[in-house]
Amino acid sequence: MHYFNYKKFFSMVLLAVADASYKFLYVDMGAIGSESDGGAFAQTRLGEMLLQQEANLPQPEALPGQPNGFPVDYFLVGDDAFPLRNYLMKPYPKRGLTKEERIYNYRLSRASRTVENAFGILANRFRISHVVMCLKPDHGGISDVRMCSA
Repeated sequence: MHYFNYKKFFSMVLLAVADASYKFLYVDMGAIGSESDGGAFAQTRLGEMLLQQEANLPQPEALPGQPNGFPVDYFLVGDDAFPLRNYLMKPYPKRGLTKEERIYNYRLSRASRTVENAFGILANRFRISHVVMCLKPDHGGISDVRMCSA
């Protein structure tokens, strides 16, 4: 029952890191569906490397269009399920926000839409991702995949 998620169906967690050009830089799939995204990410090799400061992120640089601007660190964007880290930005909690915190949440939401759009592009390019696949977790071979009537 590990793969039974809070929405009451079986699933696996698919985590990905995409850049502003919709390119996938890192993909991890297979964490149990009942686990939070933050918990699943912590168990990935990338999550471990970031936590131990071994990920070899690019050096901070000025934002595009700001050649004389101050250098800005690279970071990941996550939702409420992720812990706050120096390499990961997440939104402020929803209650009692100041104007500045609401603006920050809005802009962070716009950044996270890039990853969601990258998944949309991928799903529309490979239409099979619109279909439920019946696959037992212990059978990784492609020949074990059947389409379900969900």
